[in-house]
Amino acid sequence: MGERRDVAFERARTAEALSTENRFRGLLERNEPRLRRLAYAMLSDKGGIDDVLQEAFIRAYRKLPARFESERQESAWLYRIVYRCCLDEIRRQRRRPETPGVIDEAAAVAIAEPADSLVAIRALSTLAADQRAVVLLVDLFGFDYETAAGVLAIPRGTVAWRLSQARAQLRESFAKLGIALDD
Repeated sequence: MGERRDVAFERARTAEALSTENRFRGLLERNEPRLRRLAYAMLSDKGGIDDVLQEAFIRAYRKLPARFESERQESAWLYRIVYRCCLDEIRRQRRRPETPGVIDEAAAVAIAEPADSLVAIRALSTLAADQRAVVLLVDLFGFDYETAAGVLAIPRGTVAWRLSQARAQLRESFAKLGIALDD
């Protein structure tokens, strides 16, 4: 009798593990390209992106909730983990400064022309990490202020303020380069 319970328990545990693995795989399939762009824009270092994403995905898998209320909540949860891993990497880089990397043209986000992409990436890299994250989430990925606030674990008003400050700094950076932005 006890052996039958053990077999049933093991089957249930195996089914649950497969279910968790399948849920996580689906979560990554839906979000990985955008998470990669977030990490690239936050770090501007192609070499460290895979390491940061790997760490974030491990953390996410270990803490994957049984279910989410909505796809928006699911996305915000995963973006928050990647964002925090990016911040951890930025802190590590500050503690051990290395030769600054060259921006990889092939990985640059296309705007209108490759040269414009590089200018935009350089301008984004001048922003503080918290401002850069808000610009990326709202302006690049199209999150509303509430979702961005959830990802960053900050109030909605702080998102609006950081976005305003970052946009002003970006306008100033582009103006110095002679590039006019459409508002």
